[in-house]
Amino acid sequence: MGLMYLIDTLRLDPVASIKTGLRIIHFVGLALGLGAATVLDLMILKFFLKGKVTTDQWNIFHFGSRIVNAGLILLWITGLGFLAYYSAFDPIRLGNEKVWAKMTIVLILTINGVFLHMAVLPRVKAQIGRSLLDGMSTGQRSLFFASGALSATSWYVPLLLGAMPQLNFVVPMTTILQAYALLLALALLTTQFVILALRDADGTDAPTIRQGRTDPVMGTA
Repeated sequence: MGLMYLIDTLRLDPVASIKTGLRIIHFVGLALGLGAATVLDLMILKFFLKGKVTTDQWNIFHFGSRIVNAGLILLWITGLGFLAYYSAFDPIRLGNEKVWAKMTIVLILTINGVFLHMAVLPRVKAQIGRSLLDGMSTGQRSLFFASGALSATSWYVPLLLGAMPQLNFVVPMTTILQAYALLLALALLTTQFVILALRDADGTDAPTIRQGRTDPVMGTA
């Protein structure tokens, strides 16, 4: 009886139920992507930088990257779903520039995600049995950390925007993106300090020479 009452209540306002469904799926996507991305970053800091990358750690890292992908896909599905919903039932919402700022950031996150999967994951797998940064030049390390900083910033900013309804219809898209760019710049600057600290710690600034040849330049993140 309780279940039927719930179903009947949802049927009373199907338009509102559609929006609620989109919100739930959107929150699930954000939780999966943000949570898994944070765990992967912590794995790099905890296990990969100084210790050797193990097969078990790689398997966990690879599985986590799939969860991030799933979260990102759900964000796109619900993001486009919200645009369709607004177009059909609440067109004034399309004038909320915060919505378009979030879509732009998710697009940047997606492009970076493609780079991560084409470049970073193969590099991590290739490092099984040694430190993650073993054989990387300072430039390669910079690329690696910059991609991670971009990923972390681009996951947390949409969360912050979603938690600030007071920005709706008030703050221009350009202002939001400028704030995002500032946060990203601070994150990138932090990674440079980390890279310098690592370089000073191990005294390396060039790819390691192994068996008479230089390790290939990283196309990864």
